[in-house]
Amino acid sequence: MTSFLRFEEVTADLGAPLIDGAGARDQYREGYFLCAKEAATALRLRKGKNRSAMPVLFLYRHYLEIALKDALEKSKVFDLSQSDKKFAHDLVALWAETKKALEVFVSPDFLAPIGSAVETFSTIDQRADAFRYATNSKGDPQMPKDAYVVYHELIAQMDDVYAAIELAIGEIRVQEAELDRAIGEAVARDRT
Repeated sequence: MTSFLRFEEVTADLGAPLIDGAGARDQYREGYFLCAKEAATALRLRKGKNRSAMPVLFLYRHYLEIALKDALEKSKVFDLSQSDKKFAHDLVALWAETKKALEVFVSPDFLAPIGSAVETFSTIDQRADAFRYATNSKGDPQMPKDAYVVYHELIAQMDDVYAAIELAIGEIRVQEAELDRAIGEAVARDRT
């Protein structure tokens, strides 16, 4: 039997390379978001056999968590290991810190969809396990009684979250590059 995991290059129609390392964070973030959106769209359109919202919600929640941690890292507030230790999977605490950092780079009004998503996700999945496991460690159900997902609203809100976070991360990169350039010019002037 052959394995789905290969350690040799394969053609694009057969597979995709496994990408990791420090330079792959953007691809991970985008990958989680796009897979969530594609799966949510399939559910909304009743395409395919899946009818469970849980994988979709997990992927969106995970995108949100790693995007907030990436924003903290790129804004130089915390590096990734510090964020993991300090916040673990606590979206509320993570968002409180990230919001302060992002408001330096973009308008607070633009960040509103993020706060709303954090509130919704943390209400039903505080520990990042409710979308992965049907019961908690005590065997109790994870989801609130009579809870439903409205797919088109989920997709629209997460599109807004994605736009806000990615714009902020892009703005951080622009401002950091400008700062690096200014420092480089100042150092060059001091040498002369």
